Amino acid sequence: MSICQRFARLGLAKNEIGTICVLLRFVKKSMNTSAFKVLIGLFLLVTTFGLKAQDPRSVIFTAAGNKVTVDEFERQFLKNINLEDEKITAAQIDEYLDLYIKFKLKIQDAHDAGLDTARNYRDELQMYRDQLARNYLYDREVTDALIKEAYDRLQWELAVSHILITIAPDAGPADTLIAFNKIKNIGDQLLKDPSAFESLARENSDDPGSKDNGGNLGYMTALQVVYPFENMAYNTPMGSVSRIFRTEFGYHILKVTDKRANRGEIKMRHLMLRVGTTPEATADAVKAKINEIYQRLKSGESTLASMARNYSEDYNSRYQDGEMDFVSATQFIGDLDRQKWVDKGFSLSNPGDICEPFQTSYGWHILQKVAVRPLGPFEQMRVVLKNQVQGDRRAQKSVDALVEKVKAENGFKEYPEALKALESSLDSTYIKGTFKKAGLPMYARGAKTQETIKATRNLQQPLLDLNLYVLGGKNYTVGEFATELESISRPVTGNVAEHLNTQYKAWVSKNCVTYQDAHLEEKSAEFRNIYQEYREGILMFNRMQELVWEKANTDSVGLDKFYNQHKTDYTWGDRFDAEIYLCASQDIMNRVAKSVRKKIAADSIRRAENKTNQLNLDFRIGKYELADSFLFPDKRILETLFADPKYRAKSDKVYTLNKIGKDWVVVKVVKFLPASSKTLSETRGPVASKYQETLEKEWMDALKSKYTVEVNEPVLNELKKRLAK
Repeated sequence: MSICQRFARLGLAKNEIGTICVLLRFVKKSMNTSAFKVLIGLFLLVTTFGLKAQDPRSVIFTAAGNKVTVDEFERQFLKNINLEDEKITAAQIDEYLDLYIKFKLKIQDAHDAGLDTARNYRDELQMYRDQLARNYLYDREVTDALIKEAYDRLQWELAVSHILITIAPDAGPADTLIAFNKIKNIGDQLLKDPSAFESLARENSDDPGSKDNGGNLGYMTALQVVYPFENMAYNTPMGSVSRIFRTEFGYHILKVTDKRANRGEIKMRHLMLRVGTTPEATADAVKAKINEIYQRLKSGESTLASMARNYSEDYNSRYQDGEMDFVSATQFIGDLDRQKWVDKGFSLSNPGDICEPFQTSYGWHILQKVAVRPLGPFEQMRVVLKNQVQGDRRAQKSVDALVEKVKAENGFKEYPEALKALESSLDSTYIKGTFKKAGLPMYARGAKTQETIKATRNLQQPLLDLNLYVLGGKNYTVGEFATELESISRPVTGNVAEHLNTQYKAWVSKNCVTYQDAHLEEKSAEFRNIYQEYREGILMFNRMQELVWEKANTDSVGLDKFYNQHKTDYTWGDRFDAEIYLCASQDIMNRVAKSVRKKIAADSIRRAENKTNQLNLDFRIGKYELADSFLFPDKRILETLFADPKYRAKSDKVYTLNKIGKDWVVVKVVKFLPASSKTLSETRGPVASKYQETLEKEWMDALKSKYTVEVNEPVLNELKKRLAK
């Protein structure tokens, strides 16, 4: 077999084989036979092993004429696999291949239906692209440093007080000086007597939230206040007063009164009663009720979960048995009552411990410690911190670094004389904030400027055509900058040249970011891949909405037909239509049973029985299957009803079930309802869901008939060899 035939067996193209063979014949003439054979052996070995690496551009399947590379398929497949917990099998690859083919067929169908040209789709896609692009329009090294700084600061919680003298960010020199002199006067007094901080805050601070508390904001940590305030707080020693500094809110002086290690977050059960929510909820009545609840908890007669579910007026946690999500004290910076509330939870020694009732401005509280979650390790928190940093004004440092990088990589060059030409041509309208581009002269004013232009660039061009800078081969002109200035025009209170230069730098920065944004898909494979997922995902969603989800909700004829075909799948079990009363004692049970037989309304009975104790009586009214036992304090209540046929015999019959668990139970059986089919209105949700599955299957069958799919089996098999264990 000739050398060229061997290369052909390796799968090389004819033109590649021809080129290699010509080169080898040339090399053979200048080498001895043994050396040439070694060279050929090595070449074949390297080529053979090189071919074993699968080309990521290889096509694994074609759907409706659209080629899908092995790189794209593998990337999407691995996103759905937990490589640490499970081994990849060939069956998994086949299963995902089927799903991905279906996905691509749906995308093509959406294109054929013209959904990719719809205005709503384009607007939504642009919105998603803008959100995605923000993650790439920054300098990663600077951002990483900001993330690490934030994590290091999160290790500590600082108790901070401050004095604020408000001044607008764009205030004029006169107003700025008045505000500065006021804060400076306060600072001078603090230099003489640092202990006067609280009284000076009460007398002078413009922060209404902390003024009355002597400037006390409570505890804070990183990423909770504006960046300049955070910087000053973490750079001021405990017990010390800071120098004067400025934020977007005005001038500040702060004092760090305490520093403690970050305690993490705490999960608690919470029961709260409010004063004044009803005429009966007087201060004394609410205090008496919270103490009654606490005594039942302390004696072990009930649990906080049960009490919260029945009585708590914190409706965010009541229906989770009082259980709240994890919270920290610092998330309530400036709200001393809520920080006190969290501190109560942290003061409990062990999970399960319950505190005594305490009062805040929100109401009366009882807390139970469930768990404490300490601050996580850096790598675990990195993604969350990154999102927080990028959404914070400190991210401007990262954007500034990106701008410098874009300039360096894309041939940025400035022409300062053009900016001077514009400056010399501005009139009083710029100062007044009424600047118009049309008001500029055709040529720059001032002989010196003209001479500068002639000497440096020999430009005999109109002012608006002068180039301010070049970026990525594009000229940015005075005319474009003038358009920007007109759109943001406002009165100038300071130096005109400084103001113009600030606006110019901001415009250059914005254009550099815009340039980077416009080239993201060619510069970042990661961005390109994610953006493709957005593009295709929205398209498929819109097509599914049109053909499946919306149709299932609006096609009443089709839904009714589907329901009738599958009616036996949707049934009620045996049920009791009942009123169930939960009483604190046998005497109360007997009184309630008499009242129910007299047909007194349930609310009226509860109001009468709970006059002396709010926990005497509670009730449930509804239609219940045996599976609904979880709705009651003790599952044996419903089990008792369903176990004895006598309770089914008569309607409107009242029974006393005596003590079940901790309650004495009265039941009024309004009616026993034997097992029956659910009406469509009673089960519309589940029926519509199954109807959607049917519609999607019919749609998918139609797509498989409409479009051709070809799977490249050799490429698929090679992928299985690489990934499957």
